[in-house]
Amino acid sequence: MKVFFLLLIVSFVVVFQSNAQYVNTDELVIVPGKEEPVSLAEYGKIQKQQNEQYQSFLAGFLVPGNGGKVISDFGPRSGRMHYGTDIKMERGDTVFAVNDGSITRAGWGSGFGNIMIIQHANNIETYYAHLSKFLMKEGEYVKKGEAIALAGSTGRARGSHLHFEIREEGRAFDPELVFDFGRQEIREDALNFENLVALHRTLKPKGYSNNAAIPEYYKVRSGDSLWVISRKFKTPIKDLCRLNNITENSVLQIGQPLKMY
Repeated sequence: MKVFFLLLIVSFVVVFQSNAQYVNTDELVIVPGKEEPVSLAEYGKIQKQQNEQYQSFLAGFLVPGNGGKVISDFGPRSGRMHYGTDIKMERGDTVFAVNDGSITRAGWGSGFGNIMIIQHANNIETYYAHLSKFLMKEGEYVKKGEAIALAGSTGRARGSHLHFEIREEGRAFDPELVFDFGRQEIREDALNFENLVALHRTLKPKGYSNNAAIPEYYKVRSGDSLWVISRKFKTPIKDLCRLNNITENSVLQIGQPLKMY
């Protein structure tokens, strides 16, 4: 009997060692939500699935209306800063919420006419101006793609259109960094970004839409002024002053480097 149990134990050890030699713990990965470690090959498949399912915050936005023609870009215009994009829309055309959020303002604004402001997640706000009619009220919560207003020409507007702005922590960014209005979709380069600051830093130097590519530093040339440089690169004068620790009355020197972003 002792011999039998001894042989049984030896057989078990041999079988265990035989099976164990094919298990390499260096090739096992612990994945949250999985009870057992998985192989590197299986882990690669899991990561691929997660990446395919992932959408950045900006990727979840929609264009605000069916009008696709941009009639006025973001940037300096007639000596003043234009903080949004004007999209051609006829009076009565439906304006949609670009993402979920709360309506923080729906009323009359100087110059804007009827304006609606929606507060979204990630400290992002969107502005919809020159509206002819509100379809929702201040304080209401709206869902992405929900009809919120009708386009018009109230306030200081030359013809019917939608003035659209997108802001992060109060700072206005060019909507065409995010939206390809001609194609009625989110710009492909914006799909992997969570915030407008990072998107701005990445896309602005490359150039986009009808805007010129912007260098990190620009050397002042003969005839340049803050207004000229601001208009050329669609960068607010106050941003140029802040980045370079100067004022609007500062005298620029030829060859002086200006930080652009």
